[in-house]
Amino acid sequence: MSSGPALRAVSLRKVYGDFVAVDRVDLEVGRGEVVGLLGPNGAGKTTTISMMVGLVPPTEGDVLVDGYSVRRNPVEVRARVGLVPDNPGFYEGMTAWENLAITARLNGVRDPSRIDEAISRVGLSGWADVEVGKFSKGMKQRLGIADALLKSPSVLLLDEPTAGLDPGGSEEMLRLIRSLADGGMAVLMSSHLLHQVEWICDRVAVMDRGRIIAQGTLDQLAGRKYYIEMELEGNVDAAVRALLPVGRVSVSGRRVTIEVGEDARRRAVEAALRAGAIPLEVRLRRASLAEAYRSLLEAGSR
Repeated sequence: MSSGPALRAVSLRKVYGDFVAVDRVDLEVGRGEVVGLLGPNGAGKTTTISMMVGLVPPTEGDVLVDGYSVRRNPVEVRARVGLVPDNPGFYEGMTAWENLAITARLNGVRDPSRIDEAISRVGLSGWADVEVGKFSKGMKQRLGIADALLKSPSVLLLDEPTAGLDPGGSEEMLRLIRSLADGGMAVLMSSHLLHQVEWICDRVAVMDRGRIIAQGTLDQLAGRKYYIEMELEGNVDAAVRALLPVGRVSVSGRRVTIEVGEDARRRAVEAALRAGAIPLEVRLRRASLAEAYRSLLEAGSR
């Protein structure tokens, strides 16, 4: 096993005719780490994940899994990567155990206890002998992870793992993913649900039009972007005009939000008071992932 990151994409590129679907993507996922892959529809997330598991050949660049190249050692890579699509397919007239038995045979897994272990690990032991057609969407998603775990992968790729799940099912799925990473697995998950990514991921990569436009921790992505939230009493309109030199101002009733690059609460309070407004509440917070994500996409479209 390589001592470097479990998963590494190097200058990964995919071109279809004149269309560049993925353009020079560099990305690493370490063991025990969950990395979120974000981006609008058509950004190239699914194509990138498909190249990482060897389903789609790269036009240029490479993917290394435990040091093995997807170009030179595709069989070794596939043996080490578990892929869970957003809608895992199973034979609905067969039980969970029977479905995994097929995957086990295809992957050369001869010990039936491995099937029991995978089913137990995702919390479906009581449903092993139930036909998959009777499963909920969330149960099928968990069975998809069990299916991927059969070959004991070092890397797990998840494409929208909580799509279509209710809040309870989403939370169960996220806790399962986090537990797998805490056990040493490298996890890359694509998602549109930013609050879930913010909760579970160690790092985030943002894709737009085939490129990764930013990556890092939430603090790194947010950079030096803060919001001062103030509730005002008095002449709000005059206070808003006075606050314009402090930062970018938005208003909702008596609540004013100022986007700033530093802790400018004192300047904001003094400006409001001079304009005849009294701050009843003043709060400073760092930009959320959703706000950082929106700013990154807006900057990229300019």
